[in-house]
Amino acid sequence: MTVSERFKNLMEGKPLDRLPAIEWAPYWHLTVERWHKEGLPESCRTPYEIQNYFGLDKCCQTCFSWQTAQTPQPPAYGEGIIKDEADYERILPTLYHDPVLPKEYVTWLKKTHADGDTLQFFTVEGFFWQPRVLFGIEPHLYSFYDYPDLYQRICEDNANWMRRVFEYALNEFSFDFMSFAEDMSYNHGPMISEGLFDEFLLPWYRKVIPLLKGKTYAFIDSDGDITKAVDWYAKAGADGMFPLERQAGVDVALYIRKQPQMAFLGHFDKMCMKFGEEAMIKEFERILPSARAGKVLFSCDHQTPPDVSVENYKIYVRLLKKYAELAAQK
Repeated sequence: MTVSERFKNLMEGKPLDRLPAIEWAPYWHLTVERWHKEGLPESCRTPYEIQNYFGLDKCCQTCFSWQTAQTPQPPAYGEGIIKDEADYERILPTLYHDPVLPKEYVTWLKKTHADGDTLQFFTVEGFFWQPRVLFGIEPHLYSFYDYPDLYQRICEDNANWMRRVFEYALNEFSFDFMSFAEDMSYNHGPMISEGLFDEFLLPWYRKVIPLLKGKTYAFIDSDGDITKAVDWYAKAGADGMFPLERQAGVDVALYIRKQPQMAFLGHFDKMCMKFGEEAMIKEFERILPSARAGKVLFSCDHQTPPDVSVENYKIYVRLLKKYAELAAQK
């Protein structure tokens, strides 16, 4: 089976010879710098090259941005680029341009897919993330109350742009899945109430997710504790969620009981990797029953930290492949 066939069978609840052995997240630059000092070839720079070196199934992300080179950037991290509707009107001509990938990049997508060992997914910013970029972190949380009409307008513009992205992307190339970048939760749960989600986010997800059905699978990318949010995104029609950060106390065993139709990617506690093989085996064993019972795909719960040596990462990859096979033996 190709890695795409394995992923599709997992999503559809069909038998497979093993799970895909992938890392969804790009590697932290500090980690890569350490690995270069420990023997990783200097030629290995991109996620694809690094994954290939370690012998993983590849998993590569294509990002579509609603911003352009002309879009103003925030003066500092966490600050916004608009304060009100007049500001939004002013920068609107720099936003939501036609999504087009370079021809040589599309050729690369098709070649890696044809090789059979690479999953390709694309990402757009969701209806929580994208307004946060515009307003800034703190003003965004007030914007639901201070500028509700503007918030809805921004979401409508984003939804209309997403339609263009989906039409272009899925006609240009058969992506295995896609993700909505959200990060709506932190380590104690969602940053907004279910009522706000239902009023400001849910209607727009219900407009755009149906456009993906039968063409690819829609995942929500949210860090933090998603125990409540998983139910919210389930009613929005999402097919899955990731990365299920262990440090936030999440437990995929609960999620596959609550939403058995959904798939979950990640959940392997990256913080245990520095302690060596025994700690990693214990972590894989924790997740294995859920991987056998539901649609659970092993992967780090975020970027591999720089306290993980090359040798420990090689151990992780070896165990990942082993447990990818064990999980298929239901």
